[in-house]
Amino acid sequence: MGAYTGGTFGSIIGSAIGGIAGGPRGSDIGTLIGIAGGAVVGAAVGAAADNAEQQRYEAYKYERQQSRAARSQYDRSQYDSVQPEEKMYDETNSGDDRLYGFDEDFNSTATPAPSASSPSLEIRKPRLVDMNRDGVLTRGETARMVFEVFNTSSEPVYRVLPLVAEITNNRHIRISENVLVESIAPGKGIRYTATIKADDRLKDGEAVIRIAVKQGGHEITSQTREFRIQTSKR
Repeated sequence: MGAYTGGTFGSIIGSAIGGIAGGPRGSDIGTLIGIAGGAVVGAAVGAAADNAEQQRYEAYKYERQQSRAARSQYDRSQYDSVQPEEKMYDETNSGDDRLYGFDEDFNSTATPAPSASSPSLEIRKPRLVDMNRDGVLTRGETARMVFEVFNTSSEPVYRVLPLVAEITNNRHIRISENVLVESIAPGKGIRYTATIKADDRLKDGEAVIRIAVKQGGHEITSQTREFRIQTSKR
């Protein structure tokens, strides 16, 4: 870009000087000389500007890398400073967490499916609770489906997927995405929380919330539960 700009201005100035000094022929010669000289000077100036810009970019990248490294180190140090018992569960109920005592008075009761076998995973203490705890899901209200998944075997179990779904195909009820649990240690459990949200067009009726659990891609049918809750547009 510098060479192009320098050559353009050099041709104009060279042509004017050549015309004054030697008429039309001098103008032509001056134009050629001006283009060459201006291009050389312009290229040098442009290269210097490019180098300066490159240096600024490299400095910017270095600062970003240093900042990321420092932030990552800080995050690790913050996590390592937490005591083991503080890492066991999420008090915000925003996902899956270790279970060390859980006793809440929720609404609704579950209808257990018949037990066909003794699986290594068990669903315990399932509870469905709406925001104001009146047992009715109304427009704009949020509810929670909470249950425990225990590993009753003497070996770790892997790839555990708790499932929560509304099975009447009610388009005005949304449930948070199911989250995969990588592993559950023997004799341990997790407390799983799903968020249920009713939109502003919910109608009077009944919703059926189904919970289940998969392990390794296979659903443990004996652990399936269904919850019924009244819905209201008021």
